[in-house]
Amino acid sequence: MDSPSYLDVTRLRALLTATGRGKHLRATSYFHLDLVRRRPGIAESLSTTWDRFAAASPDYNVVKLQPPSRVSFLTYDDFANAFPVLAHSLAIDIAAGVARQVDYRGRDNPPILHRKELLLPACHPLVAPAADLTARLEARGAFSDPRRIGTVDGWSRALADVGLGLERGQVVGW
Repeated sequence: MDSPSYLDVTRLRALLTATGRGKHLRATSYFHLDLVRRRPGIAESLSTTWDRFAAASPDYNVVKLQPPSRVSFLTYDDFANAFPVLAHSLAIDIAAGVARQVDYRGRDNPPILHRKELLLPACHPLVAPAADLTARLEARGAFSDPRRIGTVDGWSRALADVGLGLERGQVVGW
């Protein structure tokens, strides 16, 4: 497959980062689709990329950008949950012109999303409650070992360590 040279992942990341939003881990950044849609040119470029590599209709709600040439379209189940679980991903290496899809729905221990308030536009109704929950959990020490909390099981253990639990995507035991 020919490489879609029109998608400059480094530039897109810089433009979206300039919004002051997004979750940034080293050179990787995550942005919710509601934030991406506020930048129509970026949304169109990403949509074109999706269409070129995916056979299905777009269903992603988070875009992961890894310069210089990787973009992933992530689908989290029920983004309104305190900690959404990753259901599906489509990872594309633009330079190589290859894509890889992974379905996490049947996995016992799928990835889980933290700090979702950072991915959304500042005015989004989920931002304030998510930011409050993050602050409360930080105060309890739930984020003390970020290497272990990337999956449902790891996050559940971290919450148990601070006297809390996770049920149907919500923190319990306050």
